[in-house]
Amino acid sequence: NGEIFISISPYKKLIGFITLVVLAVFLTACGEDETTRTFEAEQNGIATTLEYTAKGDKVTKQTTENVIEYELAGIESKEQAKELFEPMTEQFQNIDGITHKLEYDDTKAIESLVIDYEAVDFDEIMDLPGMTFSEDPKKNGISMEKSADMLVSQGFKEVK
Repeated sequence: NGEIFISISPYKKLIGFITLVVLAVFLTACGEDETTRTFEAEQNGIATTLEYTAKGDKVTKQTTENVIEYELAGIESKEQAKELFEPMTEQFQNIDGITHKLEYDDTKAIESLVIDYEAVDFDEIMDLPGMTFSEDPKKNGISMEKSADMLVSQGFKEVK
């Protein structure tokens, strides 16, 4: 009397289990840890530091800093540096996902470029100076491993 019996069919158990597995895979993919790798090189008076942030092999953000020593780069003055670099600097302005600035002092210029690959429109950046993609980044994103291999082949050293 007053006894309630609840029966869960085997199908409902299976659907519940599949839902849990799908949810676990989704949460694992979403929760994939970000890693950061840094590379440095110096050529022709320009010291470059590249920092990549990636989830798995997919680069999500790239930060570049170039320190350009006028004398070592064959630039005579701060004014000459501005004349050389301002036309390039303008190309990087007003693009969603890109922050670019160039600061000048008496002996060097410091360029900072941040690219948020999750926010940038690749069609807008394909023709910008320094942008090189071995594959279509709209389809596959930017590979951390391929980027690292390319940088090392160009003389960059990874900073651990």
